[in-house]
Amino acid sequence: MSIKKVLIIGAGVSGLSTAIFLKKAGIKSEVFETFPYTRVEESSFRINKSGVNILNELGVLDKIKKNSHSADSLRLLTTNNNELAKFNLMQRSSAFSDRSIFMKRSDLIEILLDEAKQLGITINSHKKLIKLDQSENSVTAYFEDGSNAEGSIIVGADGLNSTVRKQIYSDSQVSYAKSWALYGVASLDDMKSEIATDLETGDEMIYVDQNFALFLAKSHPTSDLNLSWQVSSYNERKLPKQDHELKNEDIIKKDLITNFQITGPLKEIILKTKKIIPKQLHTVTNLPSFSKWRAVLIGDAAHGINPNTGYGSTIAMEDALYVAKMLKSYDFHDAFYFFEHDRKDRIQAIQQLVETFDLSKGFDLSGGFDIGLFSGSTFDQNYKLKWNDQE
Repeated sequence: MSIKKVLIIGAGVSGLSTAIFLKKAGIKSEVFETFPYTRVEESSFRINKSGVNILNELGVLDKIKKNSHSADSLRLLTTNNNELAKFNLMQRSSAFSDRSIFMKRSDLIEILLDEAKQLGITINSHKKLIKLDQSENSVTAYFEDGSNAEGSIIVGADGLNSTVRKQIYSDSQVSYAKSWALYGVASLDDMKSEIATDLETGDEMIYVDQNFALFLAKSHPTSDLNLSWQVSSYNERKLPKQDHELKNEDIIKKDLITNFQITGPLKEIILKTKKIIPKQLHTVTNLPSFSKWRAVLIGDAAHGINPNTGYGSTIAMEDALYVAKMLKSYDFHDAFYFFEHDRKDRIQAIQQLVETFDLSKGFDLSGGFDIGLFSGSTFDQNYKLKWNDQE
């Protein structure tokens, strides 16, 4: 049962990666996105070694290297700048493709967009999906502007609030993950403390306290806004929007410093931050399968990996490679089956990181620091997918 055309809903990391891999497989696809691309400087993330390997398989690694940063060490500190421990990140290989990196989401999206356009992949904006119909021979996507598109299958790469998921599994839910977060961006040039030097020369940092963790990293080798930080804090009950998402930025800074007794260089970083995005973290629940007939879900649309794992972008790109690889070799029924069967253990292992070690809960340091705080998480850190098995 040949695939004539794949409809991809969502032009984010997973959607664009899927389109590029399908092109490598000789399968036509078309991407549909609700909004035209707009650069957002404030959002950055880690891409683990497996994800960097996927970027190599996508053929964009040289561009990624020019727009990301790879650290060698991770320092653990208190909010008043006392160092508790320093860890070698065990990036044994000098080869960039074997290292984990940190980069801005916009830089990654722009690199993938450019690659997709060079390959002749059609990317449509202003296409908000409102409905999809599946028939014996095809699937049809209907958009808010009155247009529609027909394909052999549809890939829901449309994120945590996926319309594709709602269409095929109406009982699925997006549930609060008992954690709030803040994402900030600043410039290393504005910092006078030694933190700027340490970040430039190969360190990442986590500042911790009870129910608090702030991760700090360099996110670009040359950009002015090259310092990114992420706060997470455990909270059983969701916060009212006026106390978080709609909160004034200056008040966010003041409360963050006061509530967690932040002093010294970290206080300077928060005060000199250019922009802060507040979010409350959510995950996908009550999803019986990653696919239904001619529709398949990937990335956050399928599983909503908790950002506190540090694996969201990596898993999204792994999904993209694997679903395209299966579609290259099998009819879509088998491809969707193998995609879920072969990926589920990996995804569950990553999701369980939060159960074994939830960074948003921080550390209770009143009794001292114990390296055992990091124990208990088990998953394959050397996991690697290849596009061509013979390589």
